Amino acid sequence: MTEIKTRNLHSAFGLEVAGVDPRAPLDAATCATLRNLFDESGLLLFRDMADDLKFQTYLSEILLGNEVSDPDALALTTCYISNKEPAGAAPFGRLLYHSDQMWSPKDRVDVLSLYGKEIEPPVSPTLFVSAVHAWDSLPEDLRARVKDRVALQCYDVDTYKKRAAGDPDVLVSTYGGGDAFVITPIAYPHPRTGRTILYVCQQTTQKIEGVSAEESDELIDALLDHMYAPGKEITHHWRQGDLVIWDNLTLQHARPNVATGGPVRTLRKTLAPLPRSTARPNYAALEMNR
Repeated sequence: MTEIKTRNLHSAFGLEVAGVDPRAPLDAATCATLRNLFDESGLLLFRDMADDLKFQTYLSEILLGNEVSDPDALALTTCYISNKEPAGAAPFGRLLYHSDQMWSPKDRVDVLSLYGKEIEPPVSPTLFVSAVHAWDSLPEDLRARVKDRVALQCYDVDTYKKRAAGDPDVLVSTYGGGDAFVITPIAYPHPRTGRTILYVCQQTTQKIEGVSAEESDELIDALLDHMYAPGKEITHHWRQGDLVIWDNLTLQHARPNVATGGPVRTLRKTLAPLPRSTARPNYAALEMNR
């Protein structure tokens, strides 16, 4: 086992990790150490990594807890978050805080990773907050009001625009259909670690069931204000060769505006497990009423 060194990215979550040999397979002790670090911190950052999709995919599977006996047999799927790649996803605009597939009744994604394939500084950062830390630090009176409640998760244009009101950046719509939804506990138990997640977000939480519309709006606003309060985020400024892997249930991510005519920002994305649906979001700029 190589000597693994870490540095805190935030007092509550996120670690920069050094000392990992970027070749598969890793020895059992290294895998166990990385899994423990991942489950505790929710996000691992590796700097100056080689451009290797197989290792990116392999490491995501290892952190998810899967035993990978033959890394060469892994299914490799390439997706780019890019303002320059012809088929790049989310090619422009601002994204609100969310967890991928949070609105989906069947396609849960546990682990996400992004690799800085082509970065031309300065590019828009990626922002992260911890929904586990948000629950752990939730005021007792607010926690008592929501701990046994459930919320509707789906995409709604009006709500999406309302939560970005007054922002000068372009807001991008990512789920134009709006026909997929799921009801989830607000106090969501993590399936692997058992920790409680505050399972609401800017992008897709529409209402809290079992209360009036007014109380639902009040509670959601209070929960989001708490989760996204200043100082609770990690702002990751991308460098070429960065590999960021995070727990998609524990953490939410967002970004400021990205312009198609701006600096090159091409990030290679992997998901574990892969969603069964092959439908791609329809990216369109929203007309904001200011």
